[in-house]
Amino acid sequence: MSNTFDSFEDFTNRLQDIEEMGYVETHRSGDTGIGKTLEDLLGIKENNIPGPDAAGVELKAARRDSGSMMTLFTKEPPRGSRELWASSLVEKYGYEDDEGRPALKITLSIDEYNNQGFRTVTNEEGVHIEHEDDGIIATYPLDLLQETYEEKFPEMVLVEAATQSIDGDEHFWYNEAYYLDGFDGDEFLNLIRESIITIDLRMHLRDSGGARNHGTAFRIKDTSKLDRAFETRTQLLDGIGRDATVTESPQQGLSDF
Repeated sequence: MSNTFDSFEDFTNRLQDIEEMGYVETHRSGDTGIGKTLEDLLGIKENNIPGPDAAGVELKAARRDSGSMMTLFTKEPPRGSRELWASSLVEKYGYEDDEGRPALKITLSIDEYNNQGFRTVTNEEGVHIEHEDDGIIATYPLDLLQETYEEKFPEMVLVEAATQSIDGDEHFWYNEAYYLDGFDGDEFLNLIRESIITIDLRMHLRDSGGARNHGTAFRIKDTSKLDRAFETRTQLLDGIGRDATVTESPQQGLSDF
């Protein structure tokens, strides 16, 4: 099947066909199997992002109720808004990882310091990375987060799947999907405040010197709440009968926090 759809309706019809297939064996083991399998069923070539080219939206797939994390985007705080970063950050606050390298691979949640002494705090200036001894070491200005989110997800299709193991292999039933549109800044910040969206630092020092940074990731714990970060939600598949109400009035933007 071609990875080009004549229209968004054509794409939606294909999703409905996939739902009717029931449980489908994963095309790849591990966390990425759910996205790979869906892309194959849709005829989308791997790494052809965003999603179905004619539909023109980002496509995300998630296991329902799995508790696994979904990466929304990776973004470093701007140079003028951070005290330390990369190698200097690892050198000061890092620990030795399983491979014996100085590393800083941690998850930051709101208002509660982790084992390395970091947490996330928010105020009218932005989202901050704070250390319990040294205070704020980096800031994401709110307009930067809005720009990044809107660039990555001006619109999106989120497909959720039930999962089960059959003869030791994971199978997916893609039976719920939503079209999400419009950045809702208030709710994006609230998701951070509720620790539903967290920030992951993913850095270590190379043996040859310098830092290897896999990208500071904004990740969401519960994809069923992802629609809160959008102004509108339209249900495409309703396999479990979740309420498909659509937000009719636009929310305030980040400038109004």
